[in-house]
Amino acid sequence: MLTLSTHTVHQRSPVKLTTKSKTRVIKRPVRSVVHVKAAGIPPEIVDAQFQLVAWVLPMTIAGRLMKMEYPEIATGLAVMMATKSVLNAAGIIHY
Repeated sequence: MLTLSTHTVHQRSPVKLTTKSKTRVIKRPVRSVVHVKAAGIPPEIVDAQFQLVAWVLPMTIAGRLMKMEYPEIATGLAVMMATKSVLNAAGIIHY
């Protein structure tokens, strides 16, 4: 009975928590970077794509919905393009 009532202390080895070790940073020499200008899309092509998407395709779709034939649509678009070019050259509109 005496052994059951006495407090027993068990000697345990100390627990050491492992931490992450710091990784060594390898410092490399700074390299000189030569900036090269990439070949971009010329602005004329970008403007032509914008014109195509902005008004040529919608006008073509609208013309086809009104049962117009492609030669009539092409004539109308050519007249509109010439008018816009003249107005742009005169400084009346800017696009």
